Amino acid sequence: MEKIIKQKVDLIAECIFEKIKNQGNESYGLYSGEFGILLFLFYYSKYTKSRKYKSLTYEYAEKLLNGFLNSVSLHTFCNGLSGILYLLEFLRENDFIDMDVSNAWSLLNNNLINSMKHDIQREYYDFMHGALGVGLYFLKKGTNPQCIQELLDFLYQTAEKDSYNQTCKWRSMIQMTQNANDSSPVYNLSLSHGMSSIIIFLSRVIKSGKKNEMIPEMLSGAVNYVLSQQKEFTQFGSYFPNYIPINASESVSKSRLAWCYGDLGIGMALWQAGKVIDNSVWKAKGLEVLLWSTQRRKQEDGFIRDAGICHGAAGLAMIFHRMYLETKLNEFKDATDFWMRQILNLSRFADGLAGYKTLLIDEWKCDYSLLTGISGIGLVLLSLLSGNKQTWDEMLLCHNHFTFHFL
Repeated sequence: MEKIIKQKVDLIAECIFEKIKNQGNESYGLYSGEFGILLFLFYYSKYTKSRKYKSLTYEYAEKLLNGFLNSVSLHTFCNGLSGILYLLEFLRENDFIDMDVSNAWSLLNNNLINSMKHDIQREYYDFMHGALGVGLYFLKKGTNPQCIQELLDFLYQTAEKDSYNQTCKWRSMIQMTQNANDSSPVYNLSLSHGMSSIIIFLSRVIKSGKKNEMIPEMLSGAVNYVLSQQKEFTQFGSYFPNYIPINASESVSKSRLAWCYGDLGIGMALWQAGKVIDNSVWKAKGLEVLLWSTQRRKQEDGFIRDAGICHGAAGLAMIFHRMYLETKLNEFKDATDFWMRQILNLSRFADGLAGYKTLLIDEWKCDYSLLTGISGIGLVLLSLLSGNKQTWDEMLLCHNHFTFHFL
């Protein structure tokens, strides 16, 4: 299989190099745009040891670095400044690139602070599109401790606390149909937009060394609430639903197998939180959920339709590989190998990119991006091919073994 994986990675790289040679920038974002593509190219040029690819990658990086300061207005982690700056810090730490943005730091800093404050005012914590993404960057960079504290205060003030059950939960809006106006308040459990990302953020704050009694209180409360929502998985079909309706009379259904929603993100959050505070119960539950998820291999069971990281086979291979790296359990190795084969099998479109298309709102599209497209697929394949430690998955909240600079 190694030879087939290498051929597929080379095809993905060929598609991407052709794109950057012939097209202008569509967007600069980390998850959805050019900077996510750049991450794949750095790893690919390092893997191939090709002077040609290294040169092309650095030319592309220089082009992006010269353009993004005047072109990016959004602050979000998904497709704005906080995600791009987090990536630049990661690339600097890993000796891929060294960019000095000190001349623009004041403007960038004020932009991010003001945007985070605006999200706080509208009680929008969303990791990918709201306040938490900015907080994760400041935590990574080691600056603006006052903003981290403001974000913690916001989470504490907006948490719905139950002192009897020792739980904390946060409301968010979720779109119920393709109609953007059709959204409802829920208690979202997911990694991409919900409470699992809050658990991971609080875990990172604790790991940074920040001392504040509200942090462990919120972390414990959030974990307790999530655990209180566990279903009888052998009958329900998953350990947890995607979200909990505000109206308790509304029904819930089993969650999909994916990075974005469902058991995998929740299991990762429990595992990471348990490791940070050395809570064996949380670690054991996270491990239990993730191990059971390795058995969900039927397409109709996991709702796997494409190969991308967000909701496809590459996201599953990434998470199971991460857990194999941390536990060395054969169940995770077997699951990683299974989903790697599915990634290859899902390359089936004659008019796709290296055979791949992404299913987005019931439409198959060619997609170069990190989160849903071939850059993310290529990164996952490269991690298995090259034997690297997949450290880039910290940007997808899959581990917290990164460097802190303050607190």
